[in-house]
Amino acid sequence: MQASVLSWSELCAPPFRDSWESLIINSPTATPFQTHQWQETWARHYLGTRKARAIAVHEGGELVGLFPLVRTRGPWRTLRPMGIGPSDYLHPLVADGREDVERLIWQTLLEQSDADLIDLHQVRADKPLHRIVEANGDGVGFAQATCLVLDLPATYEDFLGMLGKSLRYDVRKLDKTLFTSGRAEIRLATANDINLAMDILFDQHKRRWRKRWQPGAFTPRAQRFHREWAALAVEKGWLRLGVLHLDGSPIGAIYGMSLGRTTYFYQAGFDPAYSSFSPGTLLVAHTIREAIEEGKNRFDFMRGDEGYKRRWKPQHSYENRRLILPTDSGRGRLGAKWNLKASEIEAKIRKRLEGRGLV
Repeated sequence: MQASVLSWSELCAPPFRDSWESLIINSPTATPFQTHQWQETWARHYLGTRKARAIAVHEGGELVGLFPLVRTRGPWRTLRPMGIGPSDYLHPLVADGREDVERLIWQTLLEQSDADLIDLHQVRADKPLHRIVEANGDGVGFAQATCLVLDLPATYEDFLGMLGKSLRYDVRKLDKTLFTSGRAEIRLATANDINLAMDILFDQHKRRWRKRWQPGAFTPRAQRFHREWAALAVEKGWLRLGVLHLDGSPIGAIYGMSLGRTTYFYQAGFDPAYSSFSPGTLLVAHTIREAIEEGKNRFDFMRGDEGYKRRWKPQHSYENRRLILPTDSGRGRLGAKWNLKASEIEAKIRKRLEGRGLV
């Protein structure tokens, strides 16, 4: 088993992309955020002047581990995971059951002599990388987000039986006259109407947040990023973008993804004028039903421990951690102090921006 550090051009070369895609298939913990489609799209919109590289681990000519990174120039040179910001999970991509691969990735990361600071974001606490860093006593680790995950039963009826009475009542509207008559329907975006569906998502999301005098998640740059990614994802069969129409007009949208046996809930939006119709609840329920019918066994609500997510009775609560490790240089120690303080401010902002309800 051997680790090497690849340049951005090597990472994007077609032969390596093929190996990357094979590793995605062979890794049950792979998420959409670790695909080369997500990472390369992120680089086009967010990389800027930072330098990209990746730690790749091969065994017998086969790629068994990958960790794309970016390095800032100053005032302290910092290595962070590529995809930082819009990505909910940023642990290394590794083959099934290979903790030794993550250990080698961490050792190689520590050997990067051109960095003053290692700053890892959104590392799941149950993943090998976090256990390795904690066991070594390296740096400082602290909670960054909570992710809720629902185990899906074999049938949708079994799922309904898991819900509380009031939520089950709302969810059953999907099978009532309003939907069976055609007045209400949820349409999944296709390659032919992806741009229109994204327009609706951004508009509905903005409507939801404008009521709270807050901007929401989709800045102009974020919109450009997600448009490009969604166009790639719909071609791969990974996109789950549903728009709820009532009497021909859109009143809500849900932005999800699917990879392996997991469906991921990324964002949603709805017109507050129709909150009594419970558009958010219906969109989540429809997406869960589709996931069960597709044979998925997990529905991942991802970042944000919000009350409306808890209503769905998720069985798992995972903590995402941020890991900060300075080198022995003065710049590294100063950078660690600065980033720790910035993380406190970020946590307060995120707590304020996270939605308290999705109806």
